[in-house]
Amino acid sequence: MKILSLLAQKGGVGKSTLTLHWAVEAHRQHYGQVAVIDMDLQASATKWYERRGQDFPLLLRADKSNVTEAVEACRASGVNLVFIDTMPRVEESSVAAARVADLSVIPCGPSVLDIEAIMHTIAITNSVKTPGVIVINQGRHSSGINDKAKAVLQQYGIPVCPVTIMRRAALEDAFIDGRAVTELRPNSKAAREITASWKWIVNQLQ
Repeated sequence: MKILSLLAQKGGVGKSTLTLHWAVEAHRQHYGQVAVIDMDLQASATKWYERRGQDFPLLLRADKSNVTEAVEACRASGVNLVFIDTMPRVEESSVAAARVADLSVIPCGPSVLDIEAIMHTIAITNSVKTPGVIVINQGRHSSGINDKAKAVLQQYGIPVCPVTIMRRAALEDAFIDGRAVTELRPNSKAAREITASWKWIVNQLQ
């Protein structure tokens, strides 16, 4: 079983959005049984799951005190892949999620404020010695800021996903009735970005 924790001490960078789209994509790519552990008090993943009304991916709720037990429950149930969606601005929750992970995925927007804030999250992954990667999310259309952000982030010494996930309405529209963008608009640019970024993450896991 492999475990990915999505971490970001700064809010609004799209942890839940990426968690759910990638979880559905992993299932679509026959990665096996997939589970999402929702550690966010906003419970965005849980609410999406309730709207979805399907049995995949599996959904569990946890907090810093019992995330290890939730992971072990997944292992005992034969789950192949676990995504952990964490809370922003709560270091203890992120530390607990990073500690049980095989890979920490750190979403980051392309703005200066997002890039400046990422060091706090990188420090968490370093403190527990969990490998980390960065994914640029909410990229801006027709702007050189995405490439500039990538160049700056590469200086932090951890892999940066070559696929920038752009700010697209389809990513949010899919959540209205509990779908992912690859289900709502499978031939869209947004769906292709989710697929390509997920393939890159799989390579990092291996």
